Amino acid sequence: MKKVLNFFSLFGSLSTLLCCALPVTLVSLGMGATFASLTATFPQITWLTGYKNELFVLTGVMLLASYYFMRKVEIQACPIDPNQKEACQSSKSTSKYIFWASVVLYIIGLSFSFIIPRIIYGM
Repeated sequence: MKKVLNFFSLFGSLSTLLCCALPVTLVSLGMGATFASLTATFPQITWLTGYKNELFVLTGVMLLASYYFMRKVEIQACPIDPNQKEACQSSKSTSKYIFWASVVLYIIGLSFSFIIPRIIYGM
């Protein structure tokens, strides 16, 4: 369950990055034609933008659930067997990195989608 949740949290965070941060970044850097070509090749990006509110809420809920499960597993001790103990510790470490990478991507997408436009346009 935890691995599936981490995967979908990372997928959701990447989606928020694709729908919101990537377009603004490319246009700001003067690469509007690149963005137009990208959306022509992958029209799903514009679909994601149309549902960005739902995407951010769902991804936020998945990140919170992922954090809950990550904290719950941290409390549990790893097995005594050396091979299983090493695999357990490695899995916990990898899960933490994936989770925090997902959180960073989510915050970047959130910033570009909601925070920065409110600062610039005062909406």
